[in-house]
Amino acid sequence: MTLVTGERGIGKTLLCMLVEADALSRGIRAVRHGEGDYALETIAWLRSLYAGFGLPLPLSAEANTQEHLVDGLATGLGRLTHHVNHRFLWILDDAEELSDDDLAIVMRLLVACEKAGAPFHIMLAGEPSLRERLAGPDAPELASRIRSRLPMGPLNGEESERYVRHRLHVAGTTQMPFSRLGLRSLRDDGKGNPRRLNTLAHRALERAAERGERSIGERALSFVVREALPQHAQYWLRRFRKPILVAGILAAVLFVGGAATWFLTGHSPSRPKSLVTATPEQALEKFKDALPPPDVGKVRVWGELLARWQITSKETSVANAINCDATIFPGFACVSGRGSLDQLRRFDRPIVLELDETHAKQQVLLVGAGDEAVRLYLGGKYVELTREAFAQVWSGRFYAVFRVDPAMPLKLARGDTGEGLAWVLARLPRDPGAPTATPPTSFDRSVEARVLGLQQRFGIAADGVVGPETMFALSSLETDGPHLARGVP
Repeated sequence: MTLVTGERGIGKTLLCMLVEADALSRGIRAVRHGEGDYALETIAWLRSLYAGFGLPLPLSAEANTQEHLVDGLATGLGRLTHHVNHRFLWILDDAEELSDDDLAIVMRLLVACEKAGAPFHIMLAGEPSLRERLAGPDAPELASRIRSRLPMGPLNGEESERYVRHRLHVAGTTQMPFSRLGLRSLRDDGKGNPRRLNTLAHRALERAAERGERSIGERALSFVVREALPQHAQYWLRRFRKPILVAGILAAVLFVGGAATWFLTGHSPSRPKSLVTATPEQALEKFKDALPPPDVGKVRVWGELLARWQITSKETSVANAINCDATIFPGFACVSGRGSLDQLRRFDRPIVLELDETHAKQQVLLVGAGDEAVRLYLGGKYVELTREAFAQVWSGRFYAVFRVDPAMPLKLARGDTGEGLAWVLARLPRDPGAPTATPPTSFDRSVEARVLGLQQRFGIAADGVVGPETMFALSSLETDGPHLARGVP
């Protein structure tokens, strides 16, 4: 008998399947049972061994007891051995689910086959708890029959990366979707477990597709770990149990606030519900039905927006961000105003849109915009709606957040100097026809001309002054941060 052990998801079932597939070519008849078979009565899976090894099933009721089935199976295999040169293998996957009574029957069959002269082998595959169970003082008699042990350990770092690259190659991709740090984070968080690696990679790719992101980095993987691994929150709770107790009521309030923010943000579905093909009346009716209560929807929408910017509860709260102050916290600003979908589309950033008064000024998140349709997050689900239909419920009001230099003043105009000017100059598009020169040290006429060009390009009031909307436009030129989803028609 062989014992194969390893953590859940390490590849034991795959190994069992490969052994079963390769057995016949080596003159071995194999039968594989798993957790689903053990849920049946013992007599049922004993009878399935007859069919698996090619033996006729006993028909009489007297021969369908456990004892008769075991003896009949051993006798049949012994008789079959004299006619064909075959060995017999019984693979028991998920063997930790077997009760002591079931293991006793396995032992009885093994002994009966020895007496009948049948070359009968058993492969037990289970989690480490099975190994501990068979090594304990109350171990079943079966433990003494184990001749070889195969512990399956986790992949090391290099093997984990090779595994991810192999899976991507099999899937047919020609580009690595993970950045160098993202791949390293996936490797570390996967902990060498193929199933865990699959879960994290699949959710990371799915999330990147939802957001139209071409490269998955370390921060995105950190978000996916919190979302895809249920035990993650419990791990941090155990790790910081003593500091929480010492901090007392204050720490408890912070923890509850963070947990409330997480749960109220909701989780996005894999695919948006398309209302594009419905008539405008039907689409708007379904759109209204999908809207959550205004207060709940607003919290979830702003929570999703902050999550896309990878803003944590340590930096600010959803309740604080909803106020849309000019500076939410140093380096992160908010701007509000009125505009058209075409104008907001140029910014290429997710933006909160406020519906008209008929819909209680509810807020939704614009996550994608095309020539004919928009993709919206309603605070619980995604929908796609034609621009024509959405224009009937949107008031034109929007709220947007963006990263900015903490030293940036609220406004920069001609004649101003300072650190904020350097941030503006680093992002202002240069005039292709202008000669390359040293950057100006003050907000002069040339800078004003470049600001006017940018404002005209984004449809902002062209006054040559760098205000909140112009800062948002400059920030949107950066590749970092979330962008509108691609593929919206």
